[in-house]
Amino acid sequence: MTIARALPICFFYVAALFILSSCATLTPDYEEPIVELVSFKTLPANGFEQNFEIGLKLTNPNNFALPLNGISYQLSVAGETLAHGVATNIPTAGAYGESRFMVPISTSLLGGIKVIRALMDTQGQDISYQLKAKLDIDIPFVPKLTVIENGIIPLGQKPLKH
Repeated sequence: MTIARALPICFFYVAALFILSSCATLTPDYEEPIVELVSFKTLPANGFEQNFEIGLKLTNPNNFALPLNGISYQLSVAGETLAHGVATNIPTAGAYGESRFMVPISTSLLGGIKVIRALMDTQGQDISYQLKAKLDIDIPFVPKLTVIENGIIPLGQKPLKH
């Protein structure tokens, strides 16, 4: 192979390596959004399935909007998975903004029984919960993002003030 024929091939490989290395060093100024549970409403049961509606708040700490294709989520109470759900048509959280929305969530009879048993074991103490949300962000090359919020439902008795 002559130098004249090998030169374009070498140039192609060098250019490809340069492009790939520059893509690998791109570090956009991106912070993970925050998803918070802000409300919980019981809906009518459907057979052996209990339905709820939860209110979520998505806070965007970035200087660009976060449009979402969809969200999947799971709510655990007292260490037991209570309910799960999926939703689309989530409002876009603007730059340095937030969006609030309601989504459906459901649990099976067995899931509800496990949570009730765990609640009975707490004997009136505060109860922990965990909301795990997977966000499908509608921005090219941004992978799905899993956000976890841990919190406490205050059920424990407060001391009386005199």
